[in-house]
This record gives sequence, structure tokens and C-alpha cells, in this order.
Amino acid sequence: MLSSRLLPFLLVVGLCSSAVGQGLRVSTVVYDAGQLTPAGQEPVLASSFSLFHNGRIYDYVEAAGEVVIYDPTGKRFTVINAQRGVSTTILFNELQNMLRERGPKIKEYIRELTAKQAPEAERAARILEFQLNPDFESSFDSRTGLLSLQALSWKYSVSTREWEDVEQLKRYLTYTDWTARLNYLLHPSSMFPEPRLALNARLRKLKNRIPVLVQLDLRPDERLILRAEHQFVRNLTDRDRGLINSWDAMVVDGTLKKIPFRSYQEEMLLSLRR
Repeated sequence: MLSSRLLPFLLVVGLCSSAVGQGLRVSTVVYDAGQLTPAGQEPVLASSFSLFHNGRIYDYVEAAGEVVIYDPTGKRFTVINAQRGVSTTILFNELQNMLRERGPKIKEYIRELTAKQAPEAERAARILEFQLNPDFESSFDSRTGLLSLQALSWKYSVSTREWEDVEQLKRYLTYTDWTARLNYLLHPSSMFPEPRLALNARLRKLKNRIPVLVQLDLRPDERLILRAEHQFVRNLTDRDRGLINSWDAMVVDGTLKKIPFRSYQEEMLLSLRR
């Protein structure tokens, strides 16, 4: 099963106004909306859940054995991989620096692809160029709550609903901005964060709408349609709080080997090659 963090451009979760005080559990399932199983169902690509508690957000994918802790006060992410017995931490400003370093290398690669003057190379260059500098035409239907972002081979359809706590929505979108950046660096198969940042920027303009279902259509350049559905439960269960306590304990009790972020990146890349 694919990790949901391999789809940061797609996975958009919502918050309720009581999320800080009472906690929130968001369960997400990602479907391959362009395929059907023999039973006539869309295949499930990924599932995960996120726990919002005391200003931090704990994102967990059991299939990957990975927990990502977002800490806006400390301006950092902590990544726990219990299966490998390791953890790593990266500051927000380190993330920004690594993303800036990527720019010249990608632009050079795009030039190399374009110079080949081959259809497949040109398609790859076009995909990379768009991800680096996404340009959408957007529209919003206030009657249905449907937000659309359209480009040649990158089409978002986002179902939204009203949400009264504007300040909490702003904090949520800031979280998803940073998560999109982290996902690109953390998992080699992730797409660039820029399309997701563009979607968040459009959501900010709506001021009081949260996304509850997101579909991404990458045709014709890619034969892929993805859909993410989310379930929101106010308040955390005792089991949720127990998981949070166990993850917090892992960070400080010395049971995990702490490694540099770049070393963790290398381990993730090696795991994909095995």
C-alpha cells in the first residue's frame, strides 16, 4: 500500500472550530478513481489518520510505520519510524533551504530534456515545469461549494463546506503548506509542493471554506485520477491519546536512534530500491 504522504498534492484534511481545545481525528482514504477492481470498486491506494492535539499534529500511516509530528512552536518536524527504530528532526528553515537548492538542478534537467526534442522527453519536461511553476484557472460555485483549479494536465476538483473559525482555518492551511514541503523531500516519489501551495492559496481566498473531498485528474499527460475522502471526528479517544503519549515518549526516552534528516532521506530511497 502506498503511503498517503506520497500524495501531498492531493491529501487535504479539514478542521473543526474546536480542534485546539478538544482535539480532532481525521481519517483519510485515497482511491485510484481511474480504475476498478474485478468487484467493481475503486482500489484503495492509501489510508492514514491525523490527530490534532495541544497545538501539534500527529500524522500516522501504519503501512509505512511512520509518524510525522508537526510542531509549529518549535518550528520543526519530527519523523518517527518505529519499524526501523530511528527518528529525525528538521527545522522549517532547513526545509526552505533544501527546496531552494533544488531549483537550479531541476531547471537544468528541464533544459536537458527539452534539448532532446523527443515527445516523451518533452512531456516529462512539461510536467516538471508545471509542477515548479503551476498556473491554474480557478472557479468557485458558492451554491455547491465546489472549487475547481484547471490546467492542461492538472485538474483539482475540491468539495468544500462552510467553517466559522477563520483563524483556525488559517493555522490549518499553514500546516498543510509545511507538510507539502516536507513530503517532497521526505519521499522520493512525491510530487513538487507548489501545486498544493497554489491550492491552499486559493482556499485562503475563500476565507471560510474547508476542503472535505479532493479529486486530482492528471490526464492526458498521466493516466491517473486520484480521490481523497476524509472523515472528521471531534474529540480524541483514549486510544488516540495513548498513541500520542507513546509517540512523544519515543522522542525523548532514547529507544530510537536519532539520525540526520539527509540520512533518513537516503534510507527511504534505499527502501524503495529493495
